[in-house]
Amino acid sequence: MGYNISEVTGATGGGTAGLDTWTFDVALNGSGVTTVSGDFDEVPLGGGSSSEATGGYSFTVTSGGEYGDLEFDESTGEFTFVVDRDAMFASGSDQTVVISVTGTDSQGTDSDTIIINLTICVARGTLIDTAAGPVPVEDLRIGDLVRTMDGPAQPVRWIGCRQVSRAELEADPSLRPIRITAGAFGAGLPARDLTVSPQHRILLDDWRAELFFGAQQVLVPAKGLVNDVTIRTDHEACGVDYFHVLFDRHEIMLTEGLPTESFHPGDFALRELGRETRAELFRLFPELARGVAPPKTARMALRPWEGALLQDDPAGTRSST
Repeated sequence: MGYNISEVTGATGGGTAGLDTWTFDVALNGSGVTTVSGDFDEVPLGGGSSSEATGGYSFTVTSGGEYGDLEFDESTGEFTFVVDRDAMFASGSDQTVVISVTGTDSQGTDSDTIIINLTICVARGTLIDTAAGPVPVEDLRIGDLVRTMDGPAQPVRWIGCRQVSRAELEADPSLRPIRITAGAFGAGLPARDLTVSPQHRILLDDWRAELFFGAQQVLVPAKGLVNDVTIRTDHEACGVDYFHVLFDRHEIMLTEGLPTESFHPGDFALRELGRETRAELFRLFPELARGVAPPKTARMALRPWEGALLQDDPAGTRSST
């Protein structure tokens, strides 16, 4: 056989070329439909211009077909894979789609493999418990009523988003998200894998909290709970969007069923916001710009090293409710 089939367009969607394998890394950090597309041609082994395989092309999804739809042209070798974002976020974890492509002519056949790595690189898609039911955090709007643990549902006053790029994560690993495995704190806590920022605080209800700190319930930064088994730093993340939900006071809300804090505009949290986001917040709450003390936290807030005192073994019985 005197030819190989090859992807010839530059692999729209971020492809990486190999002799027989074409890899696409897709970060689901936008709000629209994500697609991967390309075009396979027949390329002579000895060099020369590419052309279409006279016997045409066949494409078969061999793994991960539930995470999107494949369209292709048997004559031209053009293909498009449209990612099903809802299916991806419902899975709660990163996924891989594998597609086999075969070109045929009078000399025989040649097969290549397309690998599409789908990464949930965002806290986007996290379900927040509202009066109307669970709502993805990116779909929350000002005024929506969110269920809280300390009273009736509260209206959202402000929503911010801090986008952290791959380059920023590589330059500053302390920004890397923390992934909490479904059930890390007990059945349904959280209901699905949950991605949060390292500083995002989780509510713990633990006898050791009362022993060490005099409070049955405490808020602990996610990075202080990392055990490298059920709660991990996500070293593979290629980018992340951190959403901030603010109420009139600091609240405990349910994210994927797990009690976590709403945004608390302390000095550190404000510094982490981008300039435009911070300016928007200050327009709504001018007292923050004047240096007025932020509202009291809904529970005692521990430092990361203090939270480590509450650590169980990964199969322990520590409760978050």
